[in-house]
Amino acid sequence: MTTGAPTRAANATNALALNRKRASARAGTRQRQRVAAAAVATPTMLRTKKDMRKWAAEQHARGARVILVPTMGGLHAGHLSLIDHAASVCANEGDAIVVSVYVNPAQFAPHEDFDTYPRNLDDDVRLIAETKATEHLAVFAPQDMYADEEEDDDNVQPSARLAAEREADSAMPSTLKTHVVPCGSLAAGLCAESRPHFFGGVCTVVLKLFNVTSADVAVFGEKDFQQLCIVRAMVRHLDVPVRVESAPLVRDDDLLALSSRNRGLSEDARLAASSSLPVSMLSVSAAAEADRALTLPADAPPPPPTWEVASCLEARIAKACSEAGGEADYVTAVDRETLQPIGSVKGCSADIELPDGWTRALPEGARMCAAVVYGGVRLLDNVAL
Repeated sequence: MTTGAPTRAANATNALALNRKRASARAGTRQRQRVAAAAVATPTMLRTKKDMRKWAAEQHARGARVILVPTMGGLHAGHLSLIDHAASVCANEGDAIVVSVYVNPAQFAPHEDFDTYPRNLDDDVRLIAETKATEHLAVFAPQDMYADEEEDDDNVQPSARLAAEREADSAMPSTLKTHVVPCGSLAAGLCAESRPHFFGGVCTVVLKLFNVTSADVAVFGEKDFQQLCIVRAMVRHLDVPVRVESAPLVRDDDLLALSSRNRGLSEDARLAASSSLPVSMLSVSAAAEADRALTLPADAPPPPPTWEVASCLEARIAKACSEAGGEADYVTAVDRETLQPIGSVKGCSADIELPDGWTRALPEGARMCAAVVYGGVRLLDNVAL
């Protein structure tokens, strides 16, 4: 990624090649796991909040914990890795896992893709049944998370109703009078800038899911890194008795971060996206890994200012995506704890050469986050620096 010593370039190239190899190996492993799971138990289907509460109470009565994996359906290997993570990493023997499937209208603005978001519950349940979580497994697929409890059994189509009730300038259903509004630096930048409605809708439905499922543990993916940070903050600030676990971002064979929205990419848009966004992101991460592995002389000069290093890396990724036809919503290096940007608003040239040891300028745990639109589909990615 950076220019300079041949060894540094070789190390970065090798690290990127290793990332490709790991992604391919993970894809093969996932496929073998799906095939090997031919004989599985059918998950318990829970369609109302009343049934969900009853099932959770039964699990707690036998001494088990309830582990929640919240999804909006349209499941893919990334979601399945969250369920496998819950089963193999988070769950003790006998613990129960519930996968929620609910397309939450409160996190979509009126102009966004709520109506076209992938929905196929039968396919989702079939995939869930093929995961490692084959015992004490349930699927919670409520008609309406925002209806009163006594309305649970009514034959209503809540998603359509709530979508129709949304106010023109708000994603929040107009009938919902109490909701969560995340504050502070975590909810001030990145996706929150272009989607100011989004995290309020996410936090509201997640808190409701925590309450209805009586979850002890919840698993979220690192692909939606800002969402993970905000949910953790909400749990901490509101004293919610749920432990939030994170699972690694999962990439497809072409290195795109797995997402339900990838299905909306045309063949050309997918090729453009996969050849620019993940490649440039992983190249930056690989360059950082290679730089940290260098042994610097005792008299090595100090690194450039943090803002210059961060802005240079941001510019390189933005340039690669733009040249491939992508429109960057943001490409931002942040502090992973506060999500505060560490680059400069003035920007920087993508062609600046960074000297050996440039990673010394970055705060520990710095992360590069990006949202780029290809062919009308908004894709997220993030990597460690």
